[in-house]
Amino acid sequence: MDKNTDIGAINSKSQLETILKYIQIGKKEGSDIYQPVCRLPKKGFWCPPTLFTDVAQSNRIVQEEIFGPVLAILTFRTDDEVIEKANNTPFGLSAGVWTDKGSRIFNMTRRLRAGVIWANTFNKFDAASPFGGYKESGFGREGGLHGLLPYLNINA
Repeated sequence: MDKNTDIGAINSKSQLETILKYIQIGKKEGSDIYQPVCRLPKKGFWCPPTLFTDVAQSNRIVQEEIFGPVLAILTFRTDDEVIEKANNTPFGLSAGVWTDKGSRIFNMTRRLRAGVIWANTFNKFDAASPFGGYKESGFGREGGLHGLLPYLNINA
């Protein structure tokens, strides 16, 4: 909860091993990797922020959920192309759209197949909003009215 924290620890040794496995997979698939030179604490489970460029849609680091500080960067030229790439995965936990055009936000968010879609921000939640994945990233919703309804019998 330290406000000076730029990146937090990984929650377990097992998850850190999974993240490191994916970083090795990204290297073997031929993607370019960037990791900043930074000192990591000796205690706990830490992974430096990792960026991959020159990745293909078919790369495992694009197609699978890593749940770590790893970002695979793909390029696109049109809205249609980015929607096709974003939806071409079995997962759909969340997505983010950054643009200065309100019409583009509405167009993109309507077509993206993800449980939560942010506009010009990421990972900001309102407690009244439902949360849940799409496709293989989750089943159902929690939070908000959508998450409460399965627990209610409003016909009684």
